[in-house]
Amino acid sequence: MEKFNFFTPTKIIFGRGSVSSIAEETRKFGKKGLVVTDKGMIETGLVKKITDSLEKAERDYIIWSDIVPNPRDTDIEKGAEFAVENNIDYLIAAGGGSSMDTAKAIGALMTNGGKCSDWYEGNLKKEIAPLICVPTTCGTGSEVTHESIVNNTETLEKDCIWGDENSVKTAIIDSEMIDRLPAKILGSTGMDALTHAVEAYVCKASNILTDAIALQAIHLIGSNLLKAAKEHEPDALDAMMAASTLAGMAFGNSDVASVHSISEALGGYYDIPHGVANAMMLAPVSRLSIQGAPEKYADVAEALGVDISKMDVFEAANAGVDIMQKLADELEIPHFSDLDIIKPEDFERLANTAANADETADNPVFMTAKDFKELFEKLYNEKR
Repeated sequence: MEKFNFFTPTKIIFGRGSVSSIAEETRKFGKKGLVVTDKGMIETGLVKKITDSLEKAERDYIIWSDIVPNPRDTDIEKGAEFAVENNIDYLIAAGGGSSMDTAKAIGALMTNGGKCSDWYEGNLKKEIAPLICVPTTCGTGSEVTHESIVNNTETLEKDCIWGDENSVKTAIIDSEMIDRLPAKILGSTGMDALTHAVEAYVCKASNILTDAIALQAIHLIGSNLLKAAKEHEPDALDAMMAASTLAGMAFGNSDVASVHSISEALGGYYDIPHGVANAMMLAPVSRLSIQGAPEKYADVAEALGVDISKMDVFEAANAGVDIMQKLADELEIPHFSDLDIIKPEDFERLANTAANADETADNPVFMTAKDFKELFEKLYNEKR
C-alpha cells in the first residue's frame, strides 16, 4: 500500500436543527463575527436562523453580502478590507460553495495580508481567520476542504488558495437549511457532490481512506438524490447533506479530475454555475475515462445501485455512467449543446485551460488539449 496523507481538522456538527448551536460555537473564536453570505440567502430567511441564534446569545456580528457565483478576486479583497476595518475576529459562512470559498479566502487575507494572487501557490504563512461554515446546498463540500476557488478577473480563469492553513474550524451540517431549496438547485448541487465523490474515487491520487468515504457518498447520493430533489423528504435531505460532506472529505484528501478541469474552465470564462457544469460533464468525461480505471468505475456503478453480478467490468462501468446521465436528465441538467453561451470559437482556449489544470494529471485517462477540444466539438454537435 502506498503512503498517503489524510487531514481533517474540522469539527462537524450534524443534524436537523443543529444551526441553533452556532452562537455557542462562536464563543471560542472571539467577540465579533462577520456573516459572509449573499443577498439571495438573506431573502430566503435562512440567514435569520443564524442571526437569531447570535442575537439571543448577545453575540456581536455584522453581515457582508457582496457574494457572487464563482467568487472574484476583487470582491474577496473588498471583503477582507471590510473585515479588517470592522475589527472582525471570526467568520461565519452561510450559503453554497461561493459563500464558503469567499469566506475562506477573506480569512486568508485577514491573517496573511496581501491580495488573492499572493497566495495561489499553497504558500499561506498563517492559518485563516477562524471560520464556521453552514452549507445551504448539498453539493460543494467546501466546509471540509482546504482550498478556495477564486475567479481571476485578469485571466478569466480559476485559481486556488490552498493548504492546511485554509481549513474551516467548525461545519454545521443541518438539512433544515435545504428544506426549501428549489429542485433544480438541489439537483445540480447534488450532482456536484456526486462528481466530487466519483472523481475522488477513480482519480490517480485516491487512497484507501478516500476510497471508502467516496463510495459511501456515491451510495447515499444514488439512493437519495431524486427523492430529496423531488419530494424534499427529510431523511433523504439528511442523507444528501451527509453525502456532500463525505464527498468533500474524500476529494479534499484525494483529488478531482478532468470533469473539474472542464467545469472550472467553463465557470471561469462563461460564469456557468460550478454544480451545473460538473453535472453536465460528469457522464461524458467518465465515459472517456473508463479505460483507465474500469474496475473502479464498475464499483461506482454498484454503489449507484446497478446489479453488476452478470456483467463484465466494462459493461458494469458503462452501466454506471448511464445512471449518471439518467440522473442528470431526470434533474433537468442542461446538455453542453443546450447552452447558447458556449461558442465553438472558444473551444481552443477552453481546451488549453482544461489541459493545464492541475487535476487533469490525476484523471484515469490523461487528456490533452486536443482531447478536450474534440470532446467539446462532439458534445456541441449533439442534437443540433
